[in-house]
Amino acid sequence: MSNTKHRFTRFALASALSLSLLSACSNGGSNGAASLEASPSPIASTDSSPSAAAETPVKEELLEYTFLDTVHPTAPFGYNNPNDVVTPYVEDKFNIKVKDIIFSAGTSPVERINMLIAAGNLPDVVLADNPNLSVLYATGAFEDLTPYKDLLVNTDKFVSDTGWNMLMQDGKLIALPTNATPDQSNPDVKALTDADIHYRPHYAQNLFVREDILEKLGYKFKKVKELQAELDANPRRLTEADLAVEPAIDTPEKFEKLLYDIKALDLKENGKSVIPLELPDWGAYHLSQIYAPSGGYYANPTTQEVTGWINNPFMKEYYSHLYKWFSDGILDKDYLIQKPEQLQEKTASGRVAVTFFAPDFNAVRQNLAQLNPDYDMRPIAWPKSQYELETGNPSYIDADYPAGFTNILVKKGFKDIPRLLKYFDWFQSEEAMEITAWGPESAGLYEKVDGRRVFKDKELMASLDGTETGVGGKTAEYYGINNTSKAFLTAPATFYNNKTYHTEPTKFDAWGDLRVVAGASKLSLDGTVLPASGLKSNETSQYYWNTFRTTKTAQLIMSKNEDEFNQAWDKLVAEFNDKGGYEAGIEEMKPKFQVSLGVK
Repeated sequence: MSNTKHRFTRFALASALSLSLLSACSNGGSNGAASLEASPSPIASTDSSPSAAAETPVKEELLEYTFLDTVHPTAPFGYNNPNDVVTPYVEDKFNIKVKDIIFSAGTSPVERINMLIAAGNLPDVVLADNPNLSVLYATGAFEDLTPYKDLLVNTDKFVSDTGWNMLMQDGKLIALPTNATPDQSNPDVKALTDADIHYRPHYAQNLFVREDILEKLGYKFKKVKELQAELDANPRRLTEADLAVEPAIDTPEKFEKLLYDIKALDLKENGKSVIPLELPDWGAYHLSQIYAPSGGYYANPTTQEVTGWINNPFMKEYYSHLYKWFSDGILDKDYLIQKPEQLQEKTASGRVAVTFFAPDFNAVRQNLAQLNPDYDMRPIAWPKSQYELETGNPSYIDADYPAGFTNILVKKGFKDIPRLLKYFDWFQSEEAMEITAWGPESAGLYEKVDGRRVFKDKELMASLDGTETGVGGKTAEYYGINNTSKAFLTAPATFYNNKTYHTEPTKFDAWGDLRVVAGASKLSLDGTVLPASGLKSNETSQYYWNTFRTTKTAQLIMSKNEDEFNQAWDKLVAEFNDKGGYEAGIEEMKPKFQVSLGVK
């Protein structure tokens, strides 16, 4: 169902739902955009509304379900929390309870579920990672949820068509979204996120360049300190304009020029040469999107052709540049063999000019500031890839999961699926947002101060303000708020919430927000980049990470000349295709991309 096209259809569906669902959700088919803009931080929770209480129907009989978490080997704290104020409220409201919870116990999701099926005691609801959904559904143990999708009125508002596609198999809806990325193609959702100064999208790795080196080379930009002063005076969301560097470093050619210009400066730090480009040992995969569309499995959105890994377009060109950079002293000679602590030390001591990763960037920045107040690792935008420049199709660093990396399956034959799904849909309602943000009014966690709702517990306030607390401190998790209650952990917890507590006056981190702006566009939300999903495709993936990355990359970048590089490339591609089972992996991925791209 198209999220925008059928907005009015949703309203009709919402009207047809049971009174219990309507009383729990005030946004209905209009998505609540107008009311939220008028009062972005409501003073009273919907649970205190007399009219809502009057509409509450007679409770239905108790509905219980068992829950399997295949993501965590053991129980996180919130599953069994005696101070949880949220779960009792939710259980009482719906008369629905989680009867029992079990975990993966260190086994893979597929192994765990096969064992439970064989034993005849598969739980009613299963939380599993998205890449394993098709294998799990193929067991025949789980329900086709397609007939119930129209019940998911609140959920559908936030989930994109690509997100729904990634939960489909053979035309069937096999799982429910969790932690979905708010669908920006839905104007109502976009209006919510645009109006929310605190909203931040998911983001991928981004590039960093030492600010003082950029200045030495004549680039103009807003320094992190300048941006921080602006945000302290006038809190706002940063934009592409704040990230900009002039002249722009927006092509592979210009990025390479930056690296060679840095090399020409011949900078020293404590007597040691500054390294123009530093990578972690796994970094070649991510950096490849400067030339190629992606490092892993990829589908051309125009032709639907599926490729992957070193067979992706422009991948040879990328590795030829990597070889050249290594030969010319641009790329750190130790990058394939150094340990994370060595990479950390080099970056923190000012010996790295350009990178996209450090094990602890906070420590890096603190140490750099002690070395020189003008030193900082500034986020910059990735250049457009060679592939994008020539085809117009964007390149990505990683796959994102618009319907969430983990999803929920329902066991075939569960006794009341409609009621369960209406219950799950409530978790995307305005009331659910209120309850998980502040707890029910009856819990007494908050009070009104000068017309503003605040928490009474000073330790909780300190925690939410960013103050460190000891083990057992009264954090949000202590009370089960902010999606940490048992009820929210065993359901599709609220995807997006603009009702949560925020410090006042508002204070943002310019450096962290620059990272978001720099990396947000590098996560694939369009279904063109997917992880391995199946035995064959995983074999290819493992060959890349365990063999090609660790030994074959070294052969390429240590070639003595271009002829040797070309010969090594042809040989290694043939080995990759053969020993990595590349063709079988691609064939396994083709139907996955057909689904994610919505190809009929």
